[in-house]
This record gives sequence, structure tokens and C-alpha cells, in this order.
Amino acid sequence: MDAGTGFSSQVYELSTVFLHKDWIMEQWEKNYYISSIAGANNGSSLVVMSKGTPYTQQSYKLSESFPFKWINKKWKEGFHVTSMTTAGSCWGVVMSRNSGFSDQVVELDFLYPSEGIHRRWESGYRITSMAATADQAAFILSIPKRKMVDETQETLRTSAFPSTHVKEKWAKNLYLASICYGRTVC
Repeated sequence: MDAGTGFSSQVYELSTVFLHKDWIMEQWEKNYYISSIAGANNGSSLVVMSKGTPYTQQSYKLSESFPFKWINKKWKEGFHVTSMTTAGSCWGVVMSRNSGFSDQVVELDFLYPSEGIHRRWESGYRITSMAATADQAAFILSIPKRKMVDETQETLRTSAFPSTHVKEKWAKNLYLASICYGRTVC
């Protein structure tokens, strides 16, 4: 929960259908936009939609393989990835217009794209979305239109939740921004 989102209203649906199209389209008609999604291995999902987002249009794709071609097509149309999740081996990717990003790239790997992420960080990109199946991990890295005051970002892969590590980072002004479940290779 966060008071600084700018959201003015919110609805959500927990569904046995992965990213339930009819419900999402119904909410788009009421000027709600997808602000968060989560999938489960059994194919169900949680979709949170909000008013007060900066988005002006959205599109989403479900795919059995990571939808690189679709993402590239949407980038050319002025969309950026704003949410991502998986349900079993199925990918769900949401792209929005007026996202606040000036550029975006994907790092996809069968393990963990450590080198790619570090290379992107050096070029000014920051992780803005991530998701994983049992076989692949995908990271979306973006350049925000507005320069951030502190661009420090870290990633951590663990087989159990790193409570002590998180508390140590809080003392250094680093806070959890995103978490993702996937295969652990430590």
C-alpha cells in the first residue's frame, strides 16, 4: 500500500482465468488502467486497475513464449511495458502509452541475466518490471523521462526471503520496489 501513487480509485479481480479479458475491457470502459498484475502456477491471476494513472491507452498480451515481437511492435507505436507476470509457463505483459519512460529494453535469460542488467545500469537504465517462468527470467529496464535523484538499484536472488538483508538495506535507504517468484539458481 502506498499513499504516493496518485491513484484516486481502484478495483481488482481475483480470477481463475489468467488476466480475464472481459473484466479488464469492462474496466477500461470506466477509465481504469491496469496498475498491477500477479499470476499463479494454476493459471489464476489477480489484476488491480486504478484511476489516476498517467496512462492514456493500454494493451496486453498472453503468450506461451516471451512476446518479443509484440513488445517491439508496441514500442514503435509509443507503448512501454508497465506490468508483467506469469501463470505457469504463460507470460502476461501489459504495455501503456504515457508511461513516463523515454526508452526501454528487455533482458531475457534461462538463468539470470546478470551481465546484461549491469551493462544496462551503466547506460542509465533501471529495472521497472520483472517476471519469471520455471525456465526463463525476464527483466524490463527503462530510462525515465525525468532524471531520478538517486539511481541506486540492487538485485538479489535467494531460495528463502532475505529478511535480514532487506532490513540492512533499509538502513542504507534502499527499499523493496519489486519482487518476483521463479527458479532459484544461487
